[in-house]
Amino acid sequence: MRFKNFTLLFLMGIFGLFSTNLLAQQDASIDPADIRFWIGEGENQVVFIVNWNEPDTALAWGYRFNEEAVTVKDMMLQISDADHRFGFVGESFVSDVTFNNGVLNLSLAGEWWMYNVNGEMATEYFNVQLIHNGDYVKFGDESCGTLIDPENYIYVWEKPVAAVYPLAEEATIDPSEILYWIGQGANKAIFAVNWNEPDTALAWGYRFDGESVVVKDIMDAIAGEDKRFAYETGGYGVSNITFNEADLHLTLAGMYWLYNVNGSMAGAGFDTQTVSNGDFIKWGDESCATEIAQCTYVWTKEVTPVDVYSGVVENQSNTLAIYPNPAVTEAFVTVEDPGVRHIAIYDMQGRLVNMMSVNAMAGEQVRISAATLNAGVYFVSMSSDSCMKTAKLVVR
Repeated sequence: MRFKNFTLLFLMGIFGLFSTNLLAQQDASIDPADIRFWIGEGENQVVFIVNWNEPDTALAWGYRFNEEAVTVKDMMLQISDADHRFGFVGESFVSDVTFNNGVLNLSLAGEWWMYNVNGEMATEYFNVQLIHNGDYVKFGDESCGTLIDPENYIYVWEKPVAAVYPLAEEATIDPSEILYWIGQGANKAIFAVNWNEPDTALAWGYRFDGESVVVKDIMDAIAGEDKRFAYETGGYGVSNITFNEADLHLTLAGMYWLYNVNGSMAGAGFDTQTVSNGDFIKWGDESCATEIAQCTYVWTKEVTPVDVYSGVVENQSNTLAIYPNPAVTEAFVTVEDPGVRHIAIYDMQGRLVNMMSVNAMAGEQVRISAATLNAGVYFVSMSSDSCMKTAKLVVR
């Protein structure tokens, strides 16, 4: 009888253990490789998950550290410091955990919060509970959990876990910092491009008179005047954007290009998307972007204004013949290439001070007026269908 009772108890224990483990396996998790938002630095890492109800939601962050162990509270404090959407209430016992991104507004829907470490109910308050490399910490509102052990209040949460997208603010640039303005008019837009390998963001300015302008027209104007810049099309849009100057050769490093207008994903193709005065257009190689929502990217690299004259003046093959130089009231530029479209004059800050259309044959001289220019150094740029040539002009 004792043997039978022992066997029965043993089998019941095994069945109970098997049953508990089976239920525990329903506690949804997430692979660290799928985490999008890692907070902290170090060789050790922990996955932190929170479950809410109304709506039923499970979100996950990653936390990195160098110490042998950290407390759950310290991890949550650092996450809340890095992600303003996340917050919690409590000193030793958590009374609420919140998340508000402007769309989701998550808070306690049941009666209390509890948490597991590696699928088992934590044995300490969160301000003293230690966690180690590879651990999973999972908080849950009991109203969206499954009670698997009523005697010990052990719950699991079965909602599939979604990785939280990181916060990122798209880097921009003030129009006053732009050095190279292309086109003429009272309205203006900024055009920027991000590349990877090396991580680089460059910006041009574009002026126009109409109420709006198509993004492609801006890019065509920049490519027509700045021979360092070019783009290619293929398939459904832009397949590559390049910039070549001296030792800087930028091209696609990731898989594709995409672009934002005023920080939001453009709603139309670049050949139909219109922009207005004050708009900011930003192309990016996705490999150097931060994905902040599904298929929504921002580029955080500091934007550098393009210096239109960098590496051009020193290249004699691209230098204009201009005389007299210094000039007082006028100077003459010799047209060397057919197809010259216009001559532009810029000050030392890259601001356009004068532009004139040109209809002249190769070898002809074109007069430019210096009478209205203040004394100083200027740059004269002549653009043709095949190249752009530049020269310094000193006005006295």
